[in-house]
Amino acid sequence: MDEGILNRTRLRILFACIFTFLALTIILTAIYLVSAGNLLLHRILIFMIAYATAFYLFLSKKPWRFTAHYFLCCLTVMIWTNVLLVRQPLYVVNLQYCLLVISAAYYLLGAKNGLKYAFAAMLPLLTDVVLNDFLATGLSFRRANINLPAYAVTIAVNFSLILYIHYLFFRSLTKFKMREHSFKRHLEAAVLDAKAQAAAKTNFLNTMSHEIRTPLNAVVGMSNLLMQAPKLPEQEENLQVLHFSAANLMATINEIIDFNNIDNGKVALQRSNFSLYSTVNSVCNTFKAQAAEKALSFSCRIAEAAQPLVLIGDELRLTQVLFHLIGNAIKFTEKGFVNISVAVQPESATRVQIVFSIEDSGIGISKAKLKQVFDPFKKKARRNQRQYQTTLGLTIAVQLLKLHGSELLVKSEEGKGTLFRFLISYDIAAPAASLSLDGEPKKAIDLSHLIVLAVDDEKLNIMVVKKILAGWNIKADEALNGRLAVDMCSKRRYDIILMDINMPVMDGFEAAKIIKKAVHPGEAVPWIIALTASIGAAMDEVERFPFIDDCLLKPFKPEDLKRKIITGTDKAVIPVAI
Repeated sequence: MDEGILNRTRLRILFACIFTFLALTIILTAIYLVSAGNLLLHRILIFMIAYATAFYLFLSKKPWRFTAHYFLCCLTVMIWTNVLLVRQPLYVVNLQYCLLVISAAYYLLGAKNGLKYAFAAMLPLLTDVVLNDFLATGLSFRRANINLPAYAVTIAVNFSLILYIHYLFFRSLTKFKMREHSFKRHLEAAVLDAKAQAAAKTNFLNTMSHEIRTPLNAVVGMSNLLMQAPKLPEQEENLQVLHFSAANLMATINEIIDFNNIDNGKVALQRSNFSLYSTVNSVCNTFKAQAAEKALSFSCRIAEAAQPLVLIGDELRLTQVLFHLIGNAIKFTEKGFVNISVAVQPESATRVQIVFSIEDSGIGISKAKLKQVFDPFKKKARRNQRQYQTTLGLTIAVQLLKLHGSELLVKSEEGKGTLFRFLISYDIAAPAASLSLDGEPKKAIDLSHLIVLAVDDEKLNIMVVKKILAGWNIKADEALNGRLAVDMCSKRRYDIILMDINMPVMDGFEAAKIIKKAVHPGEAVPWIIALTASIGAAMDEVERFPFIDDCLLKPFKPEDLKRKIITGTDKAVIPVAI
């Protein structure tokens, strides 16, 4: 855009200068022929040929910048000959020539060349001023006299050319600004359109996530209930696989949104207690069947020092990283082994560094592909040979490790396997002996006195919640929309309300607002916990909504719900009437 406007203007300026000086030299030649012939006639004939050559170069296929240099050199030489040959000082004409050189050089060739030509043009003028006005001397070889008609014509033509050059340049500058404003408006419109499309995409992903989470909530919820119920020893491992697979299916659903949110800095690591051994062992158990189907040797070695550790960190994000790395290792290994190892390196009395290694004997990655393998938008280079494909999961794994302050180290050789290795530092939680398997205190807390209302438009979700609450001796009431919840709260006082957000008739936001405002002074204020399957609502709205006290994303772990209910009973305040 810029080059088109500026270059066209430069060509017009160059053409105007060459054509004007060619015409001027022809006129001056005619004037000198009519008057007495002298040295100036021969001089002007030489310059007429020089400018005719410049005109020829301009019309030929020579680069226009070359022609511009040639013209400026001719004009500079013209200034020098005026100073060296003419007896009377030509202050006005030489000053005009100097302005023409400076203007044309800067406009045509830029600042660097403009400075060079400006110095070459000003030097003879300054020398002429010093010799004539300050030293009162002249050069002895000056023999030519001024021709007044030629002098007058030259001044008139030079002034006209100077005006025209500046007119051309500033007219193009005005056009450039107008086009810049036009492009700016189009750019702003394009940015707004891109933002609207991004918002629409995010809204679509959030909506689809909510729709998928709703039935999955029942799967995760029922697997949690089965994990807590009495079971046969041979069922233990199968239930763990079912439970862990359901949780990771939920993590997979989140990946597409996570991919955008990580880049936008919207993903923050959570801090909660988790058993390192239980987490890694669950991940490995998930892949045992898949490895067995391919007849791979599959091993998961967890250091003895890691087995009793209860750490403080984001268990879900660690699980995602391991899930993707192990999954890719099995996917691209046709025969041989896949080995996972976990080692512990103490940093202090309250902090450890965990070293994770995933090694396989698969197809490996060539050095040329190592940088591309984590880019989800790169295509395979060769179609006739199976390559280590780029996956969104690997990209997310790398980004999640960056959030942990770590990086994924890769050692691979094509055809001989790959080794992934990363290190994460964690704070150590309370000693493992004081915690149960799910991280809860062994001392039971009686919740049977709580009056709970479960609000959800999906009966299956209410059934899961009620079964979980029944395990804690809580008998909950149910409401299928926000309007029913408001009516029930007007008839009975509830300690805890588990409120869905997206519901027909009345959503959770409006219901929570009405319920809270309806509480009279001196009455207990119900603790409202939003149970939402909508990532967008959970992240952006629920946490800021003043009438909702806490939030839990569905599907959830029973212990997380229990922890929030206990928190609600501790923080809930009964206003005292004044």
